[in-house]
Amino acid sequence: MRPERRVRAIGRAGSAARIARLVCVLVLGVATTLGLTVVPAGAAGNAPGSAPGAKPTPTEPPPVPGPTATPVPTTNPFTGPVGGAALGHRGVVVDRNTTPAPPKVDVASYVVADLDTGQVLASKNAHLRLPPASTLKTLTAVTLLPRLDKRARYTAVPADTRVEGSRVGIENGRAYTIDQLFYGMFLPSGNDAASALGNAAGGTRTAVEMMNTEARRLGAFDTHAVNTSGLDAPGQVSSAYDLALVARAGMARADFRRYVTTLRYNFPGKGRKSFQIQNLNKLLGHYPGAIGVKNGYTTQAHSTLVGAAEQDGRRLVVVIMRSKAPYWTRAATLLDWGFTAGAKAKPVGNLVSSDDVARAAAARAPGAATPKPGATRPAGPAASPSTRPTLAPGAGGPDDPGVTIATAESAWPRLPVWLWLMLLVFLGLAGLRVFSYVRSRR
Repeated sequence: MRPERRVRAIGRAGSAARIARLVCVLVLGVATTLGLTVVPAGAAGNAPGSAPGAKPTPTEPPPVPGPTATPVPTTNPFTGPVGGAALGHRGVVVDRNTTPAPPKVDVASYVVADLDTGQVLASKNAHLRLPPASTLKTLTAVTLLPRLDKRARYTAVPADTRVEGSRVGIENGRAYTIDQLFYGMFLPSGNDAASALGNAAGGTRTAVEMMNTEARRLGAFDTHAVNTSGLDAPGQVSSAYDLALVARAGMARADFRRYVTTLRYNFPGKGRKSFQIQNLNKLLGHYPGAIGVKNGYTTQAHSTLVGAAEQDGRRLVVVIMRSKAPYWTRAATLLDWGFTAGAKAKPVGNLVSSDDVARAAAARAPGAATPKPGATRPAGPAASPSTRPTLAPGAGGPDDPGVTIATAESAWPRLPVWLWLMLLVFLGLAGLRVFSYVRSRR
């Protein structure tokens, strides 16, 4: 071979080697970006970095993340606002043919619904997320009542007695039955009792995780709990709609109804003595047929109330949020309307059940049957098509209620910019190499 041909061949070999190295770098970059692992030949089935033939090293499962101060992402499986499209509007929503209309009450949000059928008769900003104050204790009870033995005894710890806000007066080192703690949480709205119940369930963190799971199971996707008491905390929110859902679930339990309707209870005191605690829900004892449920107040939430009453065999629930005192009178006026004009009103939405949530989630799950042409995706039970909700004057709201659209994610992740640059450089060098080779062969 002539020297000039040998030099030319060596040059081509060196260029080919450089191109091969560039290709390897590009392949490794793409593999890293896609989350793939490149295993040397003969090492298949081994963990990265292990010797050929060695058994794979077991890896520990990642720790379960605890609750944070920020709200969890909404996993609403329905195609629009939970309970029906009308409940997504701002302002007062009611059947336009209802006379008289619901009374004007100075609250940020409310819901009036039938406790048995779940039909929402009227609402105002039903899904507005606000601090719930002690009405969140209804979720604490609904979550922990099925999980705690009311005959079991719990010994209070210093963290229980140091809690802020209203307290029933539990003592450090003293044992209380779970039943007594539920009375202490409901009647005087004891934050110390709520703390004790959370610790009895495995700790506040565990109890809060269970509360958020229970909220999603019930369909309360506006709710995010941070503590068991309802004290103001960053990220702790709920809505009038969600609190009505929780109250409905609670009122289906006999023990829950017993706690929320008790006016007075003898709570253990020092030694063998006891002292009387009283229910702070002013609706009880003031409104005919009142049967609960829970009041609350904090500086951020202002007055809140979940109330329920029964008249002539019909049970209604009313939720008001961010109200001024006296809060119970505002709830009473809404209940009066619900038992009279509201009894003839067409529903503007529904309180969904846990079964509704499960069915909607199953229909939206990957691999679910594709609906036939003309069929609609599962949605929260809503008002009939003939029902035309009326918005309060000046209230806004979208003409087309928001719809959740599930889009399939791309099978290929987005590549970083540096990888695209490398790809362009490679293509350019390869193109030049091919051009030079073709030219040299002429």
